[in-house]
This record gives sequence, C-alpha cells and structure tokens, in this order.
Amino acid sequence: MGDFADFYAVRKDAVLRAVVAATGDRLGAEDAVAEAFTRAYARWDRVAEHPSPTAWVIRTALNAYRSWWRRLRRERPSDELATEPARHGADGHGNSDAAVDLRRLVANLPTRQREVVALHVLADLPAHEVAAVLGIEPATVYVHLHRALKALRQHVRPPQPATADDKARAEVGEL
Repeated sequence: MGDFADFYAVRKDAVLRAVVAATGDRLGAEDAVAEAFTRAYARWDRVAEHPSPTAWVIRTALNAYRSWWRRLRRERPSDELATEPARHGADGHGNSDAAVDLRRLVANLPTRQREVVALHVLADLPAHEVAAVLGIEPATVYVHLHRALKALRQHVRPPQPATADDKARAEVGEL
C-alpha cells in the first residue's frame, strides 16, 4: 500500500486545514481526519479509484465530526456545549493575532460558506470536487465562495497608503 502512504504524506496537512476551517475545532478535526484516513486506508483499493480521493477523505472527516458532535450533544447538557468549539478552535499553537483573527472571521461565516472556503481555498479542491463533497452544484459553490469572500473583505482591509491630498488635509486640520 505504498500508494496510500504517498497520498497520506502529500494530502494530510491540506485535509486537516480544511476540516479545521470547516469545523472551527482543531482537536475534533484532528480526530475526525485521523478516522477518515483510517477508513481510507482500510478501503484504499476503492478510494484510490474515486475521482478525488482527497474529497472522499474530507467528506468522511466532516461526516465523522458531525457524528461525534451529535453524540456529544446527546450526552452532555447544552450549556457545556456552548463553549466547546471555541475552547478547542482558538490559537494555542503559536499563531499570530492576524491568523487567529482570520480564523475567527472564517469560523463566524455561515456553515456552507465556511465549508466552501475550507475546501476550495485551504484544501485546494476545484469547484466540481467541492460540489461533490458537499452534495451541491458547482455553480452553488461559486455563489457561496463569492458571499464568503465578500463578508471577509468587509472585515479585512489592507491599510491604504496616505496620498499627498490626505497629508495636506491632515496638516490643514492641525492648524
């Protein structure tokens, strides 16, 4: 099964990034991704023939995460669950404030937009594979991606360099 080892080595980081971004829960995503790769290994002869093995693993990881979350909701009082994803999905790994802020902004997107961003941008899946993973049409992927990026742009604006006119207005205002 050397093919699986190569696949795992090349795709594991992208799959984890996509699932973390889609769920907002790093620890839960790590467990779900491990489960998904374990299932892929057990069925590698079939998964290798899939049009996109990466999409198969991501979808399996997202399904495993959702199953885990449903079980957790049944077993624990709802007030304990309110803080669960935030506790695990935040920084704690030496990341910059900007990266944490961007992660927080992506985590606050509606679920479908967050999943599309995670799969298309972070996992680098083409739109037709994202559509297959999420069970939607490729055109719908672009709609959700457009809306997500529009929402993110409202919060992330690069600083604009001051123009000569801006400097002149500031000087006049200081007088």
